[in-house]
Amino acid sequence: MGSKTLVAIALILIVAATIFVLDTTSLLNPILERLSLRKPETTTYTTALSVDGYADKTDSPQGHYRITYSVSNKGNATAENVTLTTTIDGENKETKTIPSLPASDTANYSLVVQAAPSELHIAKVQASCNGSADTYSFAFGADVPRTFSDNPEQVKLFVTPKDPNIITLKNDIVNEDSLLKMKDWIALRDWVGNNIQYKHDQDIHGTREYWQFAKETVTLKTGDCEDFSILLCSLLRSAGYTPNDVYIVIGKNQNGYHSWVKINLETIGWYNIEPQENGFATLVGDFLTLSDYQALYEFNDQQFHQLN
Repeated sequence: MGSKTLVAIALILIVAATIFVLDTTSLLNPILERLSLRKPETTTYTTALSVDGYADKTDSPQGHYRITYSVSNKGNATAENVTLTTTIDGENKETKTIPSLPASDTANYSLVVQAAPSELHIAKVQASCNGSADTYSFAFGADVPRTFSDNPEQVKLFVTPKDPNIITLKNDIVNEDSLLKMKDWIALRDWVGNNIQYKHDQDIHGTREYWQFAKETVTLKTGDCEDFSILLCSLLRSAGYTPNDVYIVIGKNQNGYHSWVKINLETIGWYNIEPQENGFATLVGDFLTLSDYQALYEFNDQQFHQLN
């Protein structure tokens, strides 16, 4: 193979890697605008439901909690006939129908439920209309167990895309000014890999296994494999990746268990990310690290799947 051929192959690989890693729209838009080749933007009207909620103990009687919840329309079109359902530990407690929810509007509700304070309870708020749906779960009562559980609803609680701390961090990362702007998912994985240090749970928490919430990992700046994955998945979900497009994966090889993140990319389909590595690991490094693991479970804040 001649030297010119090798140079040509190298150039092709560099261009391909650039397109894959960088947000090329930030580079091409000024050129297209100067040449008057950029297509005029058209307005698309959509609804975008977003639910939230929390629980507080009431003053009396003992064992009663007030569940405060809301649904917002973050789209630019009015949402019609919105169904809003609240369940506690899988039991339907309240269902409401909102005939009309204008764009940028929020509907707020609350209800009081009786629940044993010594037990963990999981509230789930679900909203849907034609064209949009959202779900949010939160815990109250006893503390959430800090290990992997065979209860999917408990495991899903660890992914927190609606945590204000995670939203702020995501915005800071993806909106950072840079001459060569990386694609959002690479910028987020790059931040996690560069800013979180690996530490065993025994060294930080004095126990063999202790799952951290994403905001705890950001505060401590340390974590082990599942903590890296929980943080990155929370950031990616907050950045707009749907529950069908990003998961935390629990897998195993001959050396033991491990956790990573998988994401569905428009360019190549499903892609496995090693969250402990920064953006330089994209493509080759991720493959070399994760290729010998067998995936056993995958989950995010809304889904949980046991794999074959």
